[in-house]
Amino acid sequence: MDRINQIGRHRIEIYGTIRDMNEIAQIRNKIDGLGLKEGERLDLSILGSFSMPSSLIGYLLKLVEQQKIEISLTVDDEMLAELLEDLSLKKIFNLRYEPSAVPA
Repeated sequence: MDRINQIGRHRIEIYGTIRDMNEIAQIRNKIDGLGLKEGERLDLSILGSFSMPSSLIGYLLKLVEQQKIEISLTVDDEMLAELLEDLSLKKIFNLRYEPSAVPA
């Protein structure tokens, strides 16, 4: 999946809708490959997607709750931001909504 980019040691950007379990596995492998330790932070951006699969949400919750990795999640879609807020994940994922400057 060439829509996943690692930027530096702690940042991953995902472009477009995550479509299937194969893409989720690729995202997980990319995050696991960072080798983050307890207390470190993952800066994750999901750009151009109005949804987020529950299995990815579960994986991110595991990172926060079990591995004590701090997540800073940035999304550019209002629907996705509202969904994560409705699921009470805004604080857990340090959610930031930053609308895209490029029209869809």
